[in-house]
Formats: sequence, C-alpha cells, structure tokens
Amino acid sequence: MENNLQAAFVNKEKAELFLNNLAQLYSDKAINDAAYNGLKAEYSVNLQHSQIKIEGIKQELNKRLALKSRQLGVFKQELATLDARFKVGQIPSAAYLRLSKGPQKKAAALEADIAHLNSLISSQHSAEVSIPESTSLVSLLASRFQGGKEHTHNVPGHLMWTPTAQPVQPAEAVAPVLPPDTTSVSNLHILPDKAYPGSSIGVLATVVNSGQDRIQHRAEFKINGRLEAINEITLEAGHSQEITFMTVSGAPGDYYVSVDNATGILRIMPTA
Repeated sequence: MENNLQAAFVNKEKAELFLNNLAQLYSDKAINDAAYNGLKAEYSVNLQHSQIKIEGIKQELNKRLALKSRQLGVFKQELATLDARFKVGQIPSAAYLRLSKGPQKKAAALEADIAHLNSLISSQHSAEVSIPESTSLVSLLASRFQGGKEHTHNVPGHLMWTPTAQPVQPAEAVAPVLPPDTTSVSNLHILPDKAYPGSSIGVLATVVNSGQDRIQHRAEFKINGRLEAINEITLEAGHSQEITFMTVSGAPGDYYVSVDNATGILRIMPTA
C-alpha cells in the first residue's frame, strides 16, 4: 500500500512539474499552440488519474485505520478490566502481570500501526510517504541452565536471561546479515536542464535492482556534491522504480546534479 501511494504521488508530482514547465515554455514562446494544447491535455489527464489513485488509496487506508482503532479499543478495555480486577483484589499481582502482558503487547503494536496509517493519510508529497523497513529474520538461540531449568526471556532485538543462582553474562548479539546492495541508478533526467533563478526543477532517475534479493536502498540526491535529499525505496529482485526529486534553482551558473552514480548538469541562466 505504501509503495502504491508513493508511486501515485510521484506520478502526480511529475505531471505538475511537466505542466509548470510547459506553461513556462509557452510563455517564452518556445513551443507553438498545437504542441502546448496537446501536451497540456495529456499531462492534465495524468494529473487527474494520479489524484484519483491517491484518493482511492487513502480511502482504503482510512478503512484500515478504523479497523485498527476498533481492535485497539478492545485490548484497552481488556487491560482496564484486568486493572480493575487487580485493584479490588480479585487477582494477585503475579496473575495480573501475566494476564496483561499479551494485551499490552498487542495494544502497543496497534498503536504503532495507527500512527503509521495516520502519517500515510496525512501525506501530501511522495517524500512524506514512509515505508517501514523489513528486517531479515535472524534466529538468536541462547540458554543457561540452573538446576536443570532453562530461564530465558525473549526480547525483540536481543536476548535476556534471569539467573537463579550465579549472574550470567548475556551472549553477544548477532547482527542481521543483510544482502549486498545490488542497485544502480540510470536514466537521470533534469527537467528542465536550463532554467532561470527561482524555477522549479525536477530530477528523475531509475533505480534498478539487478540482484537476487529484495533490497532496501537509500538514493541520495546531490547538487555540487552537497546532499539535498534522500529517497528510501524497497525493490524486489530484478525490479526497477522511477524516483523524483524536486528543487528550486538558485544563482546563475552550472550545477553538477547526481542521484547516486548517475550525473547530469543543470544550467541556470541569468535573467535578462
């Protein structure tokens, strides 16, 4: 869902950029009426389709949000009832801690999901669409026996032990083994590559995953070697994705633009 929303925003931003550049070219009498009207109609249709796609995705996200909110309410009520039973003395503290552990964990996970859904629903640009990182599953197995009993507590990200006699040093954490980054960037386009100060500039590039694994890649957009923005994407093996960066042109001169290994030159011309 996140990838679809981000792609819809990218298409919307591209259509807006093309329409803006088209209007500037027409104003400068660089294109004729027929070309202007034909391209304007094409880009306007693309913009409308993107907006419809975004609204449809956000409607689905709102449905998910409503479901998650109802589920969260159930677990919170369960916790409130357990708390009341404990306070009146119906259940001892040990039972209260044991019984509340599951609902607390589920409620925390739902709250994280709800926060993420709210951020997606409120997003207005592709850069605001956050895509959760999927981490490799690494199995950590460590145990310590005291008197024939194993005492372990699984905690996300690491392992902890509860010794019954002598203190036990935890085993060294094993770092997840991530696949090598097999992505490359090509087809860099600067639109427009010649502009005046204060103009909107779009930089498009294609990221390709030529490896055999699913890859999470951070594409870096730089101007004259200075980092301007980062776009984090997830690519399946053998897939590609077009990404877009937006900037505003500065003082006149030539600027070296890059997205990872792909480069180009943006020329800012002095105003008359």
